[in-house]
Amino acid sequence: MTVDNTLHPIPEGAETLTLNLPHLQLAALAWGDPDGKPLLALHGWLDNAMTFARLAPVLAKVGYRVVAPDFAGHGYSDWRPAGQTYLLMENCFDVQAAALALGWSRFTLIGHSMGAGVASLLAGAHPEVVEKLVMLDGIGSLTTPDEEAAAQLGRALGRWIGHQEKYAESDPLSAFSARIYASVQDAAEARMKGVGAVDFDAALMLCQRALRQVDETHQAGGWFWRSDSRLRHPSPWRLTEAQNLSFMKAIQAPTLLVEAQQGLLINRPEIETRFQALTNAQKSVLEGGHHLHLETGSCDAVAEVVVKFLQ
Repeated sequence: MTVDNTLHPIPEGAETLTLNLPHLQLAALAWGDPDGKPLLALHGWLDNAMTFARLAPVLAKVGYRVVAPDFAGHGYSDWRPAGQTYLLMENCFDVQAAALALGWSRFTLIGHSMGAGVASLLAGAHPEVVEKLVMLDGIGSLTTPDEEAAAQLGRALGRWIGHQEKYAESDPLSAFSARIYASVQDAAEARMKGVGAVDFDAALMLCQRALRQVDETHQAGGWFWRSDSRLRHPSPWRLTEAQNLSFMKAIQAPTLLVEAQQGLLINRPEIETRFQALTNAQKSVLEGGHHLHLETGSCDAVAEVVVKFLQ
C-alpha cells in the first residue's frame, strides 16, 4: 500500500476553528450546522481531534454542532508555557473556556480515553453545564494512593529537571531526533503499536494532525510528532480513587459508558465501581479495541448506540 506523504489535517465535511482562550489558543475541527445542538468532543492522550472523524459526521446529521478541540500540547493547539507541567484538571478549564468562546452555556460532552476522564471530571465539578455525557473506553482519571503522593511528585520533578537540561541544547530538534520517521506511512505504522493500539487506517487518520515535517535543511529529514514531549512526563499530582468516586457521584447528566471488548477498561474492578457510582447511567459493551469509535470494524456500532442514547 502506497501512502500519500502529504498531510490532510482537515477531513472532508469538517471545518477548522481557532478557539481563543484567555491563556492559549486551541485548534479544533467542527461538523454540522453552527446553530445545531452544542456538543464538545474530547480526544485521548497523544491523539487529536481527528479521532472523531468518523463519529462526528453521524452526530452532525442528527442535529448536533460537533466541535472537537485538540487539547493543549496536542495536534495544532498551543503548548503550555515553558517550564510548566501538564495536569489533567487544567484541561477542564480549557474545555470550559472553549465553551465560553463558542457562546455555549450548556452542552453535551463526548470523551474518549483521557478525554472521557476530563469530561467526567468537568461533569462532576460543574454539572449544571452538561446536558448529556458519553464516555468511550474511559471513565474518571488515573489515580495514586495517598501514601504514594510524595513519590509521584518526585518522579515528576525528576523528569522536569531532565527536560529543562535537554532543552537547553542549541539544536531545537535534538530532542526529537530519535523519533523522526522517513515517511507518514512509517509514523502511522509506529502509531499502530502505541498506547491503545489501532489498525493502520485509524493510525493514519490520527497522523494527519499528529505530525510535523522536519525543516528540509535539517539533515535528518522526515516527520516527527507535533505533540509536546512534556505530555509523556509523570503527572505531579493525581486524584485518589476515593476522590475519583466523589466526581462520579456528583455527575447529574444522563451518562453512557461505552466499553470496548478488547479495550483498556474491560474486567477491571475499579472501573465497575466508578460506573456504579454514577446516578443516571447506562453501559454498552461493544466488540472492538480502545479506538473502537474510529476503527472501521466497530465505528458504525458505536455511532448507533451513541445516537440512540443522545436522541
